[in-house]
Amino acid sequence: MTVEQCRGARAMLGWSQTELAEAANVSRQTIADFERGAHMPIPNNLASIATAFTEAGIELIPENGGGAGVRFARATEREK
Repeated sequence: MTVEQCRGARAMLGWSQTELAEAANVSRQTIADFERGAHMPIPNNLASIATAFTEAGIELIPENGGGAGVRFARATEREK
């Protein structure tokens, strides 16, 4: 996950940094530091952030030659 994906996904959901931190069970400072590029969260925290987005219906699109991105997941993917 990139900083831009994190900010974009959070914006799509209308979540504050605090709301994302609560959903991911990490500190708000972890989110703030990541989003401003101060440091990359430890792998467990990064996975928790990604899981929080996935559970909220966001799909993180990996770099695939067209650039990394973020979008709402299809309804069938969210229901899995």
